[in-house]
Amino acid sequence: MRITIYNEYRHEREDERISAVYPEGIHACLASFLKQKEGIEVCHIANFDMPEHGLSEAVLDDTDVLVFWSHMLQEEFADEVAQRVQKHVHGGMGLVALHSAHYSKVMRRLLGTTMTLRWHHGEQERLVVTAPNHPIARGIPERFDLRKEEMYGEYFDIPRPDDVVFMGWFSGGEVFRSGVTFTRGRGRIFYFQPGHEEYPIYENPVIQRIITNAVCWCGNQEPPEDGINPKNVRRVPENREVRREAKLSVFFDHILEAEEQCGKSLPQILHSVRQAGVTGLEMRLSHLLEKEQQIAGLLSENDLQISCIYEMYDWALHPDYTEALLQVDKAKQFGVKVILVVPGFLPEAEAKKLRELSGRTEIWQFMEENPYVQNIRNELNKLVHYAGEQGIMVTLEDFDGFEAPFSGREELYYYMKQVPGLKFTLDMGNFAYSDEDVMDAYSLLQEYVVHVHCKDRGEEPGHQKKYNKGLATVPVGKGYLPIRELQQLILTKGYQGYFAIEHFGADDQYGCLLESAAYLRRNNLVIS
Repeated sequence: MRITIYNEYRHEREDERISAVYPEGIHACLASFLKQKEGIEVCHIANFDMPEHGLSEAVLDDTDVLVFWSHMLQEEFADEVAQRVQKHVHGGMGLVALHSAHYSKVMRRLLGTTMTLRWHHGEQERLVVTAPNHPIARGIPERFDLRKEEMYGEYFDIPRPDDVVFMGWFSGGEVFRSGVTFTRGRGRIFYFQPGHEEYPIYENPVIQRIITNAVCWCGNQEPPEDGINPKNVRRVPENREVRREAKLSVFFDHILEAEEQCGKSLPQILHSVRQAGVTGLEMRLSHLLEKEQQIAGLLSENDLQISCIYEMYDWALHPDYTEALLQVDKAKQFGVKVILVVPGFLPEAEAKKLRELSGRTEIWQFMEENPYVQNIRNELNKLVHYAGEQGIMVTLEDFDGFEAPFSGREELYYYMKQVPGLKFTLDMGNFAYSDEDVMDAYSLLQEYVVHVHCKDRGEEPGHQKKYNKGLATVPVGKGYLPIRELQQLILTKGYQGYFAIEHFGADDQYGCLLESAAYLRRNNLVIS
């Protein structure tokens, strides 16, 4: 029986944590135990970066069963190759689709549904055999546990399976059809959920036996009667580390920009960013009011939350906080705990005076004596009081604007001290605008941080200040700011809120969103 293994082979090359789990790649781990079965020959290894993804007509002609693992490059997978695999399955080639391959173009073509599901990281999973007489369940205990795995939960949008061989139950209470079979044309298909790249799932002897059985069944051969020789299984010691996951969100503005730029529909883009690990949307109040019914539907369909509602006001010149009461009310309606206000700007002449000052004493004296600043302070006090009664936190951010009297750390610290209950949204990229060290600013303001915007900055000619080397729009992780160090520091301090991806003005918002999400997910901190 001739086997081809397809593995994207990106995670292992780009993320040191993943390469530590699978140093030679997921495909090498799969091949190492499959070739132990007499009668199985691993003939081809394919990955995304090969011509035709390594799945040419000649390779598929030489394949009895294709074992397929994919995750981060689902949408980039070539349509013509997906169609080619579909044709070969219809012609009798077996397919074993592992973990996130449920959402591959291959599986969506073959099964004809959205293949969507619920998910999040890091729970214990118990797998239960629900079809004990099926060949794929041969030699498998009636139930067994995986210490840590990515949770996949129902509803799983698949057509009715031929058989549900395994059900998964997760420690958070979710259940999932974890091992299911289908027949398409003359080809057999087995989908198997366990296999998140951050955990050594494919080193587990029971998982290896299931996949070996599945390959045999999909290739119309009998699975082995005995188990896999334990001497040939590389054991991975239990580790006692706990991973604190970073919750990711993106600006809904960026989703709308991506829709205009790339031609994909709003649901397609939201599904892609959801698959990339995003669970929240930063929502401007005006967008929410304009498209409330549509947005509510999109949130429900994609299992997303609103991470923060923000809006801009003009309280410096026209003090009236009542216009922000609706912002609080909508936050309560949608279960949002944090709102961000950009409360107003100084006239240019007043802003120029402020920018000429340095040191806390000078800056705070200006803030105390300036009527525009005091208008903002008074309205913030009223809004924070009202929002607090509703259980909502009001925040300011380090806004990157010349006229904003809250762009620098001392200006922000003034408001934090003068408005009891006011909190801080840290924008990682905006202290570059004020030519301040973001690490120093975080050190001063960390006790007020309840929300974070992840914005990187790219270098530009002419920006040769101490910290400001340029303000170019780049994906998170591609600029000069210490994003990784800051993210891990924030997580170490016990932060459990969102990291909101921000890059206004990006030429390729869709690509930037996926790249930024991948970078931030790679930096989740492991704490012993």
